[in-house]
Amino acid sequence: MTPYSLGIVGAGAIGTVHVNTASALDDVKLTAICDERYDVLETLTRSSGARAYPEYQQLALEERLDGVILCTPPDTHPELAQFYLERGIDVLCEKPLATSGDAARTMLACAQRNGRLLMLASKFRYVPDLAGARQLIREGALGQIRHAEIIFVSNVDMRGRWNADPARSGGGVVIDNGSHAADICRYLFGPVVSVAAVGYKRCEELSVEDSAYLYLGTQTGTGVTVDLSWSLDRSFPYYVRIFGERGRLCVGWKETTLTRGAGGHPTVVGAGYSKADAFAFVQADFVAASSGRSRPRVDTADALASVDVVDAAYASIREGGRTAVEAVEGVAV
Repeated sequence: MTPYSLGIVGAGAIGTVHVNTASALDDVKLTAICDERYDVLETLTRSSGARAYPEYQQLALEERLDGVILCTPPDTHPELAQFYLERGIDVLCEKPLATSGDAARTMLACAQRNGRLLMLASKFRYVPDLAGARQLIREGALGQIRHAEIIFVSNVDMRGRWNADPARSGGGVVIDNGSHAADICRYLFGPVVSVAAVGYKRCEELSVEDSAYLYLGTQTGTGVTVDLSWSLDRSFPYYVRIFGERGRLCVGWKETTLTRGAGGHPTVVGAGYSKADAFAFVQADFVAASSGRSRPRVDTADALASVDVVDAAYASIREGGRTAVEAVEGVAV
């Protein structure tokens, strides 16, 4: 069997994780890595055995690739994705998919025209504890869900990073960590139909928001609060907490616990979050879908919805009040 030929564009922190993951996957050959920074590129290609390319066009022109992973800033995603898709190469794109819904629709339309796969690398869908939480909700183990919260709060110096350059990133913590929160909400509780958002007083001297609070209204009626920050020094053992009429589920970084009833004691039901495992599952799903063996866990509607929720959050911050989110089920792009 011929190995799946994979290229990676962008050798920053996330690109490096993808390189290490791809190098360990069975039936996948990491063929090439692209980055304009020669020193970073040389280090990764030496350790992985992949060939080095300073320009993204060279990967498609000089190599036979089945798929590429885009690990570059989101303002570059439309141009890069279109280039590879038009040359018959499937694309796994790191979040956020694009800096706006319009740009995301352009990318997805290109994939559709060319009969290729464009998949969002939404890693939390591949965390077993979150999949278990989804199953518990669907089985009714928690009863009616009364409320849920998603928390991505940490103290990280973002000065000098592309994430804090609005021209490259499309915004601050809302588009960065809010993209994950939007997809987790959709995965667990169904499509988001409205967003109310506020930005905190900025703690860092950045050109983008470093903290925000969102309220997501879902099609199922569950209200979900989302706490986001790059600047607040608060640590939580969990990143998702779900309150149901029959109990409480805390999806944590080191373990996941289920508490049944008002006075019950928490029981460990999950082993926590593994970044390495999540990335490995994302890549394996992409390769399987690209090879025609299965459907991707993150589909076109999921990818587009994550961008639309972020757009709605920024509209709410600018204008105040609640912003509706357009339904994307069965969307024609």
